[in-house]
Amino acid sequence: MSRFVVGFAIGMAIGAAAVAIGAARTGGVEALAARVRGALAAGRTAMEAHEQDMWADVRRRRAPVASQPADPRLPAESLRALYER
Repeated sequence: MSRFVVGFAIGMAIGAAAVAIGAARTGGVEALAARVRGALAAGRTAMEAHEQDMWADVRRRRAPVASQPADPRLPAESLRALYER
């Protein structure tokens, strides 16, 4: 049992030293918080760009297309109803 306790204490000391050295290299908690804020901002920017692309696609699909003849198999009202949900 005493061997286990000694091994556990040595493992804890090595782990604590590794964490302390790693935190000192990366700049600590403040640097980590800045990275997280940067990642969140980049995610928001990407989400907004994707949303704008989706809206542009919806607008493009809703615009009347004069160059293509209407499909006689589908009434115009049913096509309009698809995009007005």
